[in-house]
Amino acid sequence: MHQALYRKWRPKTFADVYGQDHITSVLKSEVSSGKISHAYIFCGPRGTGKTTCAKIISRAVNCEHPVDGNPCGVCDACRSVEEGRATDVMEMDAASNNGVDNVRDIRDGVAYSPADLKYKVYIIDEVHMLSTAAFNALLKTLEEPPEYVIFILATTEINKIPATVLSRCQRFDFHRVSSEVIAKRLRVVCEGEGIEADDDALLLIADLAQGAFRDALNMLEYCSGAGVRVTEKSASELLGASSAELLCNMAENIAGRDVSAALDMIAKLSSTSRDILVYWRELISFFRNMLVYASTRGHIKKDSFTARAGDKYTVPRIMQVLGVFCTAEENMMRTPASARLFAEMALVRVCDETMESDTDALLRRIAELEKKLDAISSGKITIAQSSPPVFEEAPLPDDAPPIWEDENAPIPDAVPLPEIPADAAEKPVSEPKKDEPKPVQKEEKKQAPVRAVSLRGFADVIKKLEASEPSLASFMIGSTAVEKGGKLYIYLDNPFAAQFASEENKKSVISRTISEVLGKNYNANVIMPVCAEEETEEYDAVDELIEPNK
Repeated sequence: MHQALYRKWRPKTFADVYGQDHITSVLKSEVSSGKISHAYIFCGPRGTGKTTCAKIISRAVNCEHPVDGNPCGVCDACRSVEEGRATDVMEMDAASNNGVDNVRDIRDGVAYSPADLKYKVYIIDEVHMLSTAAFNALLKTLEEPPEYVIFILATTEINKIPATVLSRCQRFDFHRVSSEVIAKRLRVVCEGEGIEADDDALLLIADLAQGAFRDALNMLEYCSGAGVRVTEKSASELLGASSAELLCNMAENIAGRDVSAALDMIAKLSSTSRDILVYWRELISFFRNMLVYASTRGHIKKDSFTARAGDKYTVPRIMQVLGVFCTAEENMMRTPASARLFAEMALVRVCDETMESDTDALLRRIAELEKKLDAISSGKITIAQSSPPVFEEAPLPDDAPPIWEDENAPIPDAVPLPEIPADAAEKPVSEPKKDEPKPVQKEEKKQAPVRAVSLRGFADVIKKLEASEPSLASFMIGSTAVEKGGKLYIYLDNPFAAQFASEENKKSVISRTISEVLGKNYNANVIMPVCAEEETEEYDAVDELIEPNK
């Protein structure tokens, strides 16, 4: 029966454990001197050798002829433990056996002496999955077990282990193994299995394994399944990895703020059914290498793709991009179905300079304005002033009457005034009565202009939304809120953002957040998200601010 490579090549001695010398040296010394602890706890990422070291200890402490702290592998005790026949070595997966009854069975079994071996060894994997009652049931036995009992606990989440358990165990922290060490081990496996593989392909597999030997062996077995030589290109296609050149092209598009080219690359990845999350993590790793290069200008070849892209960035700019990308990765892990959307949103944000809301971005924009002002004041840049318009006199039409300009031209005779009748002069002139009010001429009422009132503190509302509704907040970055005619208009950058924010549930979230942050209550029905580009109605200038309630 075929056996997986990670099981077939599981280390048998401490010398075979790669990349954990700080742990194996201590364990070998304890086994050789006989100063064995009654309880160990191994913590660290997956695939770094926690369970492997636990099994090696179970063989080493029971070995009849140990060699420098390592099990001999030929005695009956070593073979029985290796083959899984030893009843005194028990391994339990706490993920599926996390109840208090399972721990009580262990507690009851501790009372009996070993049947065949010198020690009874209990290996509890993923111990952080135990319930609170199970931990409490284990405490007393873990503190004072019989001298022939050894507990070995393994976990990937040490923060979930109660402090009362940690204080009763000897702790060892397993680290991620470097890609170079993993690639070296993969070369040994390839030689033993007769697998032909290029060094670049093994290094690519090691990078994708992220420090986990087990993952690296699984990927090597997958890539070699076709029976042909494993190359970097074939491994990249099978594992969904991206070449350094593609990552460099994306970094250059971001540096040039070419959002169209960046989105086209994501569309091509999606059309080929590539895993967006895998690509995104590679892109983050590429920018991390760029950060190291930009900070130290060393440890990376000058002709590498990382150096080529890194020369186009500053350290603050790389850190700003990494911050946006890491946030997008968290959103992808929470909602894998929307991975492409989160990737596109992040790319638009890092490519659009107006959406940079951090302090560094504002300082950069202020510095650019100061440079332009200095250039204008020093005369390096001249501003062309437009001359006043000259109006030419239009010629008169041919049939127009002539214009007399002669000063001696005769003055026309005066028109005689009509004669006033004699009786009209005798009539007294009627004086207006003092009591009678003078008639007031009615003026047409002008319609009062619609006043635009800006909502102060709306930026704090957006920051609050970033914690509860990151997708909604990403669309609202840089937006403004203005009250007009009893309605609150929120001006967004594009029609898609306005349509997204116009959903009833989104408007309710905005209304609730405004109430929490600013203390003003707006019904969801009066909140009107609109696109700033499509807004054509003119209003008076904003001359008043809505102050939030104190």
